[in-house]
Amino acid sequence: MTFSNITIPPSQEQGSSSKKLVRVAAIVVVVFALLVIGWYPHFGRQREAAAASDSAAATHPVVAVTQVTTGEPTTELSLPGNILPLYTANLYARVDGYLERRNVEIGARVKSGQVIAVIASPEIDQQLLQAQAALEQAQASVLQAKAALKQAQANAELSRLTKDRDVPLGQQQAISQQVVDAAVQSHDARLADVSAAEANVVASQANVSANRANVARLQQMQQFEHIVAPFDGVITARNIERGDLVSVSGNTAKPLFSIAQSGTLRIQVDVPQSEVVNIRDGQKTKVTVRELFGREYTGVITHTAGALDAAARTMLTEVQVDNRDGSLLPGMYAQVKFTLPHQRTSLVIPTSALIANHTGMHVVTVDDSHVVHVREVVIGKDMGTTVEIISGLRSGETIAASPSDLLSEGQHVEVR
Repeated sequence: MTFSNITIPPSQEQGSSSKKLVRVAAIVVVVFALLVIGWYPHFGRQREAAAASDSAAATHPVVAVTQVTTGEPTTELSLPGNILPLYTANLYARVDGYLERRNVEIGARVKSGQVIAVIASPEIDQQLLQAQAALEQAQASVLQAKAALKQAQANAELSRLTKDRDVPLGQQQAISQQVVDAAVQSHDARLADVSAAEANVVASQANVSANRANVARLQQMQQFEHIVAPFDGVITARNIERGDLVSVSGNTAKPLFSIAQSGTLRIQVDVPQSEVVNIRDGQKTKVTVRELFGREYTGVITHTAGALDAAARTMLTEVQVDNRDGSLLPGMYAQVKFTLPHQRTSLVIPTSALIANHTGMHVVTVDDSHVVHVREVVIGKDMGTTVEIISGLRSGETIAASPSDLLSEGQHVEVR
């Protein structure tokens, strides 16, 4: 079979080309629409970001400010201290024996001179009886010596009368010289007897004094059988019980009782060198104890060491507090507040206004145009929430109360 060439008419070719162009145009329109739909949200976000950026560029940091104030002419210095009794004593035995009676227990309040225990010491009692007997014997010897002295004085007087009578007779040759000499010698002998009797009286009296002193010593020792309180106070320790052996010899002797005077207490505090010059005897202080919330006691400075501790650069200071109500206990931890005068006019700012870095201490000041300036300052006393400024600021200046680290010199801020 033989095929021949087929010829397409021109009108059909033109219709086919038009359809292809329409299809291409439709595809281009669809693609463009899809591109517009995907890009429009991104454009909106860019526009919002630009608007936000323009708005942020026009907004300044907000800063809370405060004023630099002048400090008070006095300031409070609070220091910790230990509460101690005004007096404390350990009571030891002075005689050997056994504890016969104990009248107090720990915590008991006693008065000065009150008997708190009794020691039985028979040896001391017997020695006292012997000493008293020896004293009586010595006193009797004195009476005998005085009687002998009177007798010797009488014999001497008789011999004097005999001598006074015989000497003139001998001069008149009425009696022999031997009789006169005998009368003279007899008188001299009687005078010697008087001197001996007087010395015997003195010796007897000295013996009486010695025996009396021995009796007084033993009576004092006997009084030591009674353990008495040396002052008004509280029994803080008891190391003895009824029937225990009490000995005063050896290195093992221990205190029978410990007593502390708590009517007036003393508090020892270490005052730093910066405030030592402001401490004076007689100044009043405020004393508080954390456990006694709401109670405030008035203390008085009574003693100062008068010198600083070389290591700590502090001066030991003693404050006394009235504790007649017994609410404070020795050994408590207290805070003592001193009201001290300022020797210079100082400026005070909040501690939060300080900026510390490697170059020192700074604050951020805000001028009338709301422009910040970083100012270096020299600080003085730290009072907790506030701090003293020695130099770098003037009273009444405006500063940032709590500056941010992002603030820089010359930056504009909004003041709140």
